[in-house]
Amino acid sequence: MARSGRSSGVVWNLLTVLILVGAVCVLSLFLMIFINPQSALNPFPPPTVPVLMVLPTASPTSANQLPPTWTPTSVQLPTETPTPEPTNTPTVTATFYVLPSPTITPTPTATKPPEFLLSGGVQYDRAGPTTGRGCDWMGVGGNVVDLDGNPVQGLTVLLGGEYETKAVNKTTLTGTNLDYGEGGYEFTIADDPGPSKETLYVQLFTPDGKTVSPQYFFRTYDDCKQNLIRLDFQQSQ
Repeated sequence: MARSGRSSGVVWNLLTVLILVGAVCVLSLFLMIFINPQSALNPFPPPTVPVLMVLPTASPTSANQLPPTWTPTSVQLPTETPTPEPTNTPTVTATFYVLPSPTITPTPTATKPPEFLLSGGVQYDRAGPTTGRGCDWMGVGGNVVDLDGNPVQGLTVLLGGEYETKAVNKTTLTGTNLDYGEGGYEFTIADDPGPSKETLYVQLFTPDGKTVSPQYFFRTYDDCKQNLIRLDFQQSQ
């Protein structure tokens, strides 16, 4: 019985050694196949990878480069004979239009203001004592009439110039002093008669400022018999 048990132990030890040796061989086989899959030991080798094709490198060539010797060749193109298309001739119907007559608008003509000139020249007289002036006054006045001698009222009368080194600029309207007529006017020059050498003048204007007479200058005198200067105007056109 002792020998039989010993024999069984030897068998199991041998089987164990064989299994370990087989395992080492199998592991070695798998390691070799893993390292080199193309090995002859691999029963299922992987497919062979195809060799990559190397394409030739394209060299750029100028498309417009001419050959070394280039002779132009004349190409005779075929002559195309155009075929005339059918034309549609429309029927023209004459239509008559009556043009309106142009309306002519007359251009307004600027109205030239009337011109008044001195009538009878410069006249000197004594200021009437009945007016309370006497020799304690000096002035100028007159009357303005139209072509037919009718009084003209509403014109502006200017007394301008200089008297005793002082500027004079006074205005009044015709028809404001009826002592000279219905178109009369008057200015006071000074409180007493005094001399001046044509440094004062009288001139007429329309109400909107248009000149209707020249400037008429006059003298003054240190004389009570000539302390009233009179300038009358009449329309000339």
